[in-house]
Amino acid sequence: MKALKIVLPLLCTLLFTLSTNAQKMVSLRECVDLLIKNNLLYRESQLQAQGSVAQLQQTKSLQLPQLGFNAGQNLNFGRSIDRFTNSYIDQLYNTNYVGVGFQVPLFQGFQIQHQVQQGIALRDAALKNQEAVLNQQIIRLLQAYVQVLATKALYKAAQEQVASSQQQVDRVEKQVAAGTVGQNTLYEIKAQLANDKFDEVTARNNEQLAKLSVFQLMNLQPDNSIVFEPIGDAAGALALVPSAETIYEDATKMFPEIKSGELRLSSFSSQIRAIKANNIPSLNLSGNFGAFYASSNDERSYLKQLDATRNGSISLGLNVPIMGRWQIRPRVAVATAQQQLAENNLNIVKQQLRQAIEQGVQQLAATSDRYAAAQSQVESLQANFRAAESRLAAGTVNIFEYTLAKANLARAEANSIRSRYEYALQRQIIDFYQKGKWEF
Repeated sequence: MKALKIVLPLLCTLLFTLSTNAQKMVSLRECVDLLIKNNLLYRESQLQAQGSVAQLQQTKSLQLPQLGFNAGQNLNFGRSIDRFTNSYIDQLYNTNYVGVGFQVPLFQGFQIQHQVQQGIALRDAALKNQEAVLNQQIIRLLQAYVQVLATKALYKAAQEQVASSQQQVDRVEKQVAAGTVGQNTLYEIKAQLANDKFDEVTARNNEQLAKLSVFQLMNLQPDNSIVFEPIGDAAGALALVPSAETIYEDATKMFPEIKSGELRLSSFSSQIRAIKANNIPSLNLSGNFGAFYASSNDERSYLKQLDATRNGSISLGLNVPIMGRWQIRPRVAVATAQQQLAENNLNIVKQQLRQAIEQGVQQLAATSDRYAAAQSQVESLQANFRAAESRLAAGTVNIFEYTLAKANLARAEANSIRSRYEYALQRQIIDFYQKGKWEF
């Protein structure tokens, strides 16, 4: 018996150590890193940004000269003109041509330059949109992460309620066996235990669902061995928060959603100027140099014929648009309508940001008050429950009063846990609005 008393605690300690080692603690910062690596919506924004960079390079290449080598091989038959004697011949022969050519756009009415400016604005807008998508996904991750911590705390509180009810069941069973209380008291306390176990199962399922949401945002398979690290200073003192108007004015200068919309809007000015440039004359420089060989001239070798026929030219071409089927004005009208739509979208984004900040500031104040009230409620109901528990043990209170006090305390503790994490979440969100980026 003594050996069993010594071995059993050691065995429990060993099992607890192995269980702790099997779990892996993951912080919010690590979750964000995994989201950046695996989230498909953020990956889509990255690919869109890469595409805009490539599109800009393609537009810039329009300013460069074109240089090419060309060659041709022809088989001739029937009557034709000999390219050496300029007389008619009727025979089967072949000709070969080789040459190089170039073309340089000297002036296109600044059309290419406007297109480059448009491409730069669209590239920068796509890069800012990439930041905005990441921020949106981080907000979702933060909400899911805090939900995991909240449901975990609620699950722990539910387990404590079950343990407390189980202790009361064990105590009342002894009282029933001793004949000090009736059997109906035991039935009522067991009913309370059954309710607490149901709440425990519900809380456990809610925790699992919350963890699943975090894994899905990170695009990972759920792993029950992972434990999420608590957020530090979740219930710290409320710092002085500026007004919603002040936060909004600063946010419009920093938020990537706003910057992306402004850059996209500015790109339409360059696009309209590029379209109008089609009405401006253009100037191009081109040139070529080549030589040919014909098998009909058997007096000269291949290289001698190429040397004898080498020739080149340089051309300067001017194109003055007179009538372009009335295409420019409708294209400008379409671009102008798209510009107005982009401006309206930008105003919608600003409106949504302003409303989100106003709601965030209001919710922060509300959650702070609710958290303080919940703490006060828990303290009062804890004292009431301890008194009811003592009176129940002394037999001076009925089971109904005890279960009511216990249920009120459980509800108050759940409210305190929820309000605590709601408050922590709102503090994080307001901090994000103030700084314009996430800091962990």
